[in-house]
Amino acid sequence: MVMSGLQSTEEAAMSRLQPKPREDLTPEQQQAHDRIGEARPVRADGSYGGPFDPWIRSPELALRAVEFGRFLWERTLPRRLVELAILVTGRFWRSNVEWVAHVRLALENGVTESTIDDIWNQQTPTGAPEDERLVYEVAKNLHERHELSNELYRRAVDRFGERGLVEIIGVIGFYTMVSMTLNAFRVPATGVEKQPFDYSEVGPPKDR
Repeated sequence: MVMSGLQSTEEAAMSRLQPKPREDLTPEQQQAHDRIGEARPVRADGSYGGPFDPWIRSPELALRAVEFGRFLWERTLPRRLVELAILVTGRFWRSNVEWVAHVRLALENGVTESTIDDIWNQQTPTGAPEDERLVYEVAKNLHERHELSNELYRRAVDRFGERGLVEIIGVIGFYTMVSMTLNAFRVPATGVEKQPFDYSEVGPPKDR
């Protein structure tokens, strides 16, 4: 499978963000740090990984983002579809952490390797179930065309209901913010031989 991120090796890149131990944070940042720590173990250097360390720099944003993320796990949609929408988003934004982490979660929740390979190759997963193909179309169109056609909108509402479509959009929007944060601070994926996406100093990012 393409870029599964399941091999265990040393970090292939360094974040732009300097880790800070809890005692070096402001009281407000410590509150956000502790709130994140209720669900995520802290590393030896005091960091959490993912988008959380950058978010802690703005503690109010961190608290609200974490709560929104938790809400998304209480959605009505199957986790399989949520993970697929996250993968489409991570692929569009070339987000190393997001792609590596959610390939594993997608597999655990029933998305097939062939579907993940199709998403990596930016092509419609024709062998996937109908609901997965529909989520793929919704996510792809919102990212690339910034809209849904009347026909695609009707199909999505007929299949998932208005609430389901809103939740799909919520997942796509939230993980767009996650991807932007990870890319801006160049947070690397860990436990992989090489990063899926190469952030070069000159020119646009390239797929490895």
